[in-house]
Formats: sequence, structure tokens, C-alpha cells
Amino acid sequence: MAGNSAQELQAARARLARFVTGQTAERVFTQPTGHPSGPTGFCYCDGGLHRALSLYLRAAAWEWVLRLPCNRPRIWYLRRCGVQIGAEVHLSPGVWIDPMFPRLLTIEERVFVGTGVKIAMHEFRINEFRAGKVLIRPEAVIGAFAVIGCGVEIGARATVAAGAVVGRDVPPGTTAIGNPARIIRKQCMPS
Repeated sequence: MAGNSAQELQAARARLARFVTGQTAERVFTQPTGHPSGPTGFCYCDGGLHRALSLYLRAAAWEWVLRLPCNRPRIWYLRRCGVQIGAEVHLSPGVWIDPMFPRLLTIEERVFVGTGVKIAMHEFRINEFRAGKVLIRPEAVIGAFAVIGCGVEIGARATVAAGAVVGRDVPPGTTAIGNPARIIRKQCMPS
């Protein structure tokens, strides 16, 4: 990691561990890094072959389970991996959920997630690593092939249109559409 000492990297990884385990109130963890084409200190590739293979095997298992035609096995598997999922959630086949930080995802009750949706809990920028909690509130609907970025909250009864790219919060009872997503209307929300 360019410009950072081993001690600084170790302290940053400890901060990330506290963040991932819920020991901080922050919604997004950020850490300056070198360019992602080189070692950053946060990629599984930086930890040697064994560490990289463990992530790739986990990602392959996720990919397989998330493509199953039945919803129950997907929900069961994700809960076992640390995703918090409420009752009556439907994840359509082909949903992609970031396998690196499953504990950062919360999907509350009665949520519908369409086919091909991608939900990321981390990202590398040119000189920064970010991990963020993704929270999908009750009765939200996420249309097919939408992309939900790290650190985003989708409000209760909000709708994310098919193909939308969401990089910031979607307020309760609103509809987000486009790339980048913008709020186009408030829905009527019963009391």
C-alpha cells in the first residue's frame, strides 16, 4: 500500500474489523490506499494464494446458491453466512450479493429483489477502499438488474426501478430511476 507503513495498515485493518462486526456506529468505512492495480492491503489477492482461493471458493458457492430456482435455499444460505434477512423476503434467481462482507447487509421484512440485482458492500476507488452497510427497509422493491452501492439505505416502501444505479440513499416511499439514480416521485404511504 503506497505511502502507508505496516503499522498504519494494521491499524486500518483493525478499524475495518471493528466496523464489520458492528462495533462502530459508522455506516461507511473509508481508507486511503494506493491505486487498486497494485497491493492495497485490503484485497484478498494481497494475502497470498490461500486467502485468495478462500474468497474465490466462497464466491463460487454464493454464485451457485443465488442461481437456484427456489427462494428458500438462497435465504437459508445467506443467513448462515451472516446476512440479516427478515420474514417474507424474496430474492429472485440471479441476484448477486457481494461475498466479501455479508455481515454488512440487512434486508428487512417483505422486501422483493428482482433478477440480476447487484448489491455491493465494498468498492475500490482510484486511491481509496470503501466498505459500507447496505440496509433495505421493509416492503422495498428493487427492480431487475439494479445496482445498489455500498453504504446505501433503501427506505421503507421505496422502489428502485429496473436498471437503476443507486449510489446514495433512497428515502422512504419514493421511486429511484436511472444512472445515476434520481428520485422521481413520492408514493402515497398509508399511515
